[in-house]
Amino acid sequence: MAKAKQSDATWGTIFNRQSKAKVERDIIDVLKETLVFEGLNNREIQNIARIAYQRHYSAGEIIIHEGQSAAGMYIMVDGQAEVTKALDDDGTILQLTTLEDSELFGDVGLLDSSPRTATVRATRDSYILGFFRPELLDLMNSNPRLASKIILKLGQILTARFRFIHNEFEKAQAEIGRLKTQLTAASRTDREEGSTVSNETGISGSGLEIKASDAMNPSDAGEESN
Repeated sequence: MAKAKQSDATWGTIFNRQSKAKVERDIIDVLKETLVFEGLNNREIQNIARIAYQRHYSAGEIIIHEGQSAAGMYIMVDGQAEVTKALDDDGTILQLTTLEDSELFGDVGLLDSSPRTATVRATRDSYILGFFRPELLDLMNSNPRLASKIILKLGQILTARFRFIHNEFEKAQAEIGRLKTQLTAASRTDREEGSTVSNETGISGSGLEIKASDAMNPSDAGEESN
């Protein structure tokens, strides 16, 4: 937990760095466009802005480390980042997706401190907003109605994501089953064709043997013809 606090300390609160007018111009519209805050009124959005943190990342800097304890969720206000996952200990890296402006990521971390499942690295200079679990817990005490709206919306987002993954998994299973069926049919066809070729070779061989036998016994052949 102390490690997470140390990491969070590198972030600055928006109101400590910017005037309220600046926040309203540059941040409020971004928050309104973020799915988890969809449906909140202006006052609620301003309350969210008050507990938000900001940070600038340089190109190549890691925003989230795979395996580290989750502390909150993030919004890519301006910038770009790649999401990757380490597959093996040999250094194989799989690129999962690219994050663009106004995209939300790491949202599960607002509810759960489980280790991050992927690494997020800025691919160009990026401006990020962060929302962390301690502030959400404080909001639950000070404004439980607003906190419940956020948690409910986040639950809906995660449920929709789970359904999408489940549907994609079922599609993958169906495709695997189809390919297995095709492979089994192709294998059966190959065996049948191989059996046919083998039989034809046997018959031809018998004919050759007969002809060879006749050639070896010309007198017998002549007697029969007589």
